[in-house]
Amino acid sequence: MRTCSYVFRAGALGALGERSMRRSVIWLLVAALVGCDTFSSQQAAGGAGEPEDSPAGYPIQLIDAAGTRHTFQAAPRRIVSLVPSATEALLEMGVANHLAGRTDYDRMPELSGLPSVGGGLQPNLEILVSLDLDLVIRFAGDSDLATAERLTDLGTPHFAVQPDGIDDVLTIIGDLGRIMGESEAADLVLREIRDTLDDVARRVAELPEPRVVYLLGGDPPWVAGPGTYIDELMTVAGGNNVFDDLGPLYAPVSMEALLARELDLILLPEGLTPPPLLAHVRSAALPASVEIPGPGLGRAARDIARLIHPGAFDQGPR
Repeated sequence: MRTCSYVFRAGALGALGERSMRRSVIWLLVAALVGCDTFSSQQAAGGAGEPEDSPAGYPIQLIDAAGTRHTFQAAPRRIVSLVPSATEALLEMGVANHLAGRTDYDRMPELSGLPSVGGGLQPNLEILVSLDLDLVIRFAGDSDLATAERLTDLGTPHFAVQPDGIDDVLTIIGDLGRIMGESEAADLVLREIRDTLDDVARRVAELPEPRVVYLLGGDPPWVAGPGTYIDELMTVAGGNNVFDDLGPLYAPVSMEALLARELDLILLPEGLTPPPLLAHVRSAALPASVEIPGPGLGRAARDIARLIHPGAFDQGPR
């Protein structure tokens, strides 16, 4: 197991990075683990000498989604997140002032004044490194090995995350809370997610499970399979994902395969329409936020459940 140790010192504060690649299936496919080479705490801090005394709660050790062990001597002061869900988690924890850049996909008003590093995958490394960062939150996986390798070569600390399923997302939020010294804020976010998921599950527990598919677009269309947060959200919401036997997390499927699954409901992101051959099947659009596996997971489950079982929400909380 490789290890990375960081000491973070005070620096100029910035604001934020990465919203949604919702139309891009690519970032949803980020999988396979990668690592990073060991570098010293002095390299990470950009200085020499012995590490400074650690503040309360530090040092902490975490293993990221690439299998790399990290030691944090203090909270990082300047961050860029290349991962939409991680960025939203940091915002929810109230640490936006620690974010020093954004990506081209970040369109929230509070991010508009920040320098862009390009995309979440294959970002502009020259700009990224010029921001004098203490930490980069990046995707784990082999879709962008060059970014991890180059950041390591340049001595820029990076922490890999892989938000495939709901448990992955909850782990990421908890880890980011510990890294930032905001575990209490992270716990509040986690509690809201779990409470909402529990409420949705209770409402639909005794109801029939219609046969549902989530189409991500493309030609042929891509669908969400087992092990994905979208599959898990559909299950929590009282639906039966007709592609729960899909091999990959996400994959294109033929029109013949879609017709053979005897669908009751097609779920799609806003702006998409079902293929003409499926026009006879009921369809419903979901907000773009459903495709961001972050703090909004509970709300996403509720949005899906309202479409699958609208009557379950006619009454107040159960």
